[in-house]
Amino acid sequence: MEKPALIQGCKVGLVAPAGPIDEKKLQIAIENVERLGFVAVPAKGILNKYGYLAGDDKSRAEQINSMFADKEIKAIVAVRGGFGCAKILDLIDYEIIKNNPKPLCGYSDLTALLIAIYLKTGIVTYHSEMFGIQGSSYSQKCFCDMLCSVYKNKTIPMPSKSVCKKHKFNINPQTIVEGVGQGILVGGNLTLLLSLIGTVYDFNYDGKLLFFEEINEPPYKIDRMLTQLQMCHKLDSLSGVIIGVNEGCDAKENSLSLDEVIQNHFGNRSYPVVKDFPFGHIPIRCTLPIGAMAKLTLKTGKKAHLLVK
Repeated sequence: MEKPALIQGCKVGLVAPAGPIDEKKLQIAIENVERLGFVAVPAKGILNKYGYLAGDDKSRAEQINSMFADKEIKAIVAVRGGFGCAKILDLIDYEIIKNNPKPLCGYSDLTALLIAIYLKTGIVTYHSEMFGIQGSSYSQKCFCDMLCSVYKNKTIPMPSKSVCKKHKFNINPQTIVEGVGQGILVGGNLTLLLSLIGTVYDFNYDGKLLFFEEINEPPYKIDRMLTQLQMCHKLDSLSGVIIGVNEGCDAKENSLSLDEVIQNHFGNRSYPVVKDFPFGHIPIRCTLPIGAMAKLTLKTGKKAHLLVK
């Protein structure tokens, strides 16, 4: 019988494989981990700084490799994103990871690392809360619900009205195309997904349930990115698409709206498509397991339903 990844009192490793962090952000991360009942263990060198990176490539990769090698660490969570994960993918010891499977968690720039580890090892990784960023009670509950029990047969919950009101977000997923789709969940930040195309860390999109989000990009840039995916035939044979909350991507003057861009790319698809799902660069983030089988059920006028199988 499968066991949950985390139990109360176990050790959670904290890493900074991308942008640098300071003592204050590290302390926030430690407090967030301990508030959930776990013991925070910062990686060696986590406070290193090398320009816009948390140390040189070798030292950032070593944070990941050493945390997977340490058998006392039961899960690894990034403190922040930024930029830099793609630069260390060739320095990751995937054999160590295969022999010491445990959850790696984060979002944004972590997309590259989450997908690479899933592809190279088959281990499920988690697009989730990063504890150096103050999230919401919803985000923390989703993290614990997914990692403190067996992730299978779980419905991704929607945030309550009180959580939405507190954080000034009205999370209300909207069905673009009705239907039912089943496939392996894969995705993350849209820019990072594109950065993997043409590399050994690219993946076959056929039959996948693709999820993506973006931040601070105007609609024309998102249009450009989705057009590139289409030209690479990445969008043709999906089993479904789940679009998060794209914070800061509103249209300016003389622009198509983001809704129009999404409609143009996905409005006539043969698979189910939903937008404004609770994840992205916002405080209200669900936890999505990359590499897990899931089923998306969408019907206009009904709540979006995503079941991790």
